[in-house]
Amino acid sequence: MKISLVFISFFFILINSCSVDYDFDETTSNEPELIIVNSLLQPSEPISVKLHKLERTGGKYTYKGLRGAKVIVKEDQAILCDAVCNDSVVTLDYHPKADATYSIEVSYDNLKTARASTHVPPPITFACGLEAVCDDVYKYDTSYVITVKPLKIPPAPQIALWITAYRFFEGGQEIQYNELYANNALIDKRNSVAGMAAKNNVTGSIYYNGFLRVKNKNLPLADEIKFTPHFVYVKNITDPEANQTSIKITLITAGPEYDQFQKTLYDQKTMIVYEDDISSVFYQPKTVYSNIENGLGLFAAINEASQLIDLP
Repeated sequence: MKISLVFISFFFILINSCSVDYDFDETTSNEPELIIVNSLLQPSEPISVKLHKLERTGGKYTYKGLRGAKVIVKEDQAILCDAVCNDSVVTLDYHPKADATYSIEVSYDNLKTARASTHVPPPITFACGLEAVCDDVYKYDTSYVITVKPLKIPPAPQIALWITAYRFFEGGQEIQYNELYANNALIDKRNSVAGMAAKNNVTGSIYYNGFLRVKNKNLPLADEIKFTPHFVYVKNITDPEANQTSIKITLITAGPEYDQFQKTLYDQKTMIVYEDDISSVFYQPKTVYSNIENGLGLFAAINEASQLIDLP
């Protein structure tokens, strides 16, 4: 049984999932104890690495913070860190740079040395605007069409574009829009939901759960992306509607490791198995991508840019 441990709770998807009520037998896996390495590099934040150890006791797996590991971090060929770390979180007073390649090596006692590398992509610069349009369903209502125009797409191989939107309030509070209506063939359909009422005649009736993704081969064609953000109220989330001042648009230039991780994480989280469905007997969880050699976790890089659009 492949064990997939993740460190990022998918920041933008709100999903109501069905539960399955059954017990697991003790694992018969022969997977050894491993080092778990998790780090997301981005130029806006100092380098931070979380270390854990996967342990097997009595046929069951647990994990705990790993202290005392030797950590080597390199930027291209320059060594940024080469030390034994007494904490399970290693933070360097250094921000990663765009277009640089980073590698990490973590060793501890008799465990296999975990290794990984990633490249920080340059940012996708963009301009965005807002247009108020009449809601096709509720004629008295008004919805907003956001236009995102990528201005410069770097020639980095395998990068993808992820777009999210947030309701921005006085005092800096943010609540993510959990539905983004769009009508664009270049957007990945993985998280799309069809058959809803059309929000307006520009963005149509298909919405995307939490994010819009444009894969690498479609990026050169994505000269303009229009979408309507829509927020669905869920339990335990209050709505300070009167205090919303703007809409925050965030573009993530995703390196291949982050892109693969988020895609497979979404697939795992949205795999629905119903309790009365006989197929649940054959249910196998989706494997979440990991690029750690001789270990588990993720060592990935992104470049993020955001803009605020004031509401009329």
